Amino acid sequence: MKKSIILISIFIITSVLVYPHSLSLGVYIPLGGNIPSIYQNNTLNQNLTLTPKTSFEGGIIFNPRVIFNIDDYSSINTGIDIGWYRDVFKFITDSENFSHEFDNLMLGLNLSYTFSFLLFGIGGGVKFPLIGKYSQGGYAIGLEKDNFAVRFNKPFIPYVRLYLGADLAYINLTFFVNFDIPNMQIKNNLGSLGVGYKYPGTLSSIDMGAQIALYFDVFKFGENK
Repeated sequence: MKKSIILISIFIITSVLVYPHSLSLGVYIPLGGNIPSIYQNNTLNQNLTLTPKTSFEGGIIFNPRVIFNIDDYSSINTGIDIGWYRDVFKFITDSENFSHEFDNLMLGLNLSYTFSFLLFGIGGGVKFPLIGKYSQGGYAIGLEKDNFAVRFNKPFIPYVRLYLGADLAYINLTFFVNFDIPNMQIKNNLGSLGVGYKYPGTLSSIDMGAQIALYFDVFKFGENK
């Protein structure tokens, strides 16, 4: 881990010294659907008769980034993601629906490569649920503040994101695949906390969709080649 941090730091410092670069401030809006999963002890629990149900998800993410211009056609972009993202984990049982919805604070890093107008990228980080809702059939209960610690082990969602698309000056349009890593676990024996919670397990999902971003250059450093 320390070696990775050192190598990344060396790369950034070298890039700043060698390549012309600029600071850009942007915002992007991801919209898509998901395929959720629920796991017990990192193995799918065969006793749960749950069928995943695709749900709509979205967010608004601010993305300050530094652009390192390699030549007239290519650049490397490094950025920070911070914003709001909604996650939905919905399942169908034999008799009713069962779902969790979370409004998250999303914090992450991303790295992308642009060649001409093509954009290839990877990112990752953590989503922290701030408020949410649990529903089962016609019953629903709000989740907020201390509710997350009472109902979940490790109430945060690590994620990894891959994206591919077009970078057109101030606008880019990309398609993404997001992996919510199994981490946030519904606790056992929560019948006393309300209807439901009879499906203990760790939530995860694969999200797919498109996002549009708008960027504005703020500062430019170095001379253009």
